[in-house]
Formats: sequence, structure tokens, C-alpha cells
Amino acid sequence: MVILVVSAAALLVLIGTATGDRGYFEGRRRSAAYAVLTAEVERMRAENATLAADVAALKTDPYVIEKLAREKLGYARPGEVIYLFPPAEDGAHDTHAPHDAPN
Repeated sequence: MVILVVSAAALLVLIGTATGDRGYFEGRRRSAAYAVLTAEVERMRAENATLAADVAALKTDPYVIEKLAREKLGYARPGEVIYLFPPAEDGAHDTHAPHDAPN
């Protein structure tokens, strides 16, 4: 009878340690969530470093400022002519690709 009571108590303790608030499964779930958040932090740090480099370039490099003004605002130097082409439609052929020679 004592062995049965001790076995039942041990089984309850085992179930409690596996499924409780601080149990094995909860610990695994938290470890997985921590890994996901750590990866997200690293991705955001890399993005932040890239953006900081972009800001520094915009503050100090006149060529970066000129490139941005040309691409985004359509600015040109005096005497330059800007040619605007319509965007290529889907399925349009690339005019720079080599064509097969007729047989």
C-alpha cells in the first residue's frame, strides 16, 4: 500500500513538473520565443545600422544627395535632357537580350 501511495505521489510530481507554469513544456516554449525575439532584435540592429549609414551619407556625401534628387525628384543639371520611358508591360521582351539567329 505504501509503494502505491509513493508511486502515485511521484507520478503527480512528475506531471506537475512537466506541465506547470515553470514546467518543462513551458520552459521549451519560452526558449523558442526567446530565440525568435533574439533573431528579430538582430535583424532590427542590422537594419538600424544600414539606416544610420544612409543618414550619414546623406549628411556628408553630395553625390548621394544628387543621386537621390535625380532618382526621386527628377532633378537635372542645367542643359540636361531627361527621357522618361513608360514601365515595361508584363511579358514584354528585353531589348538587350541576345536573339536567336534564324537557322
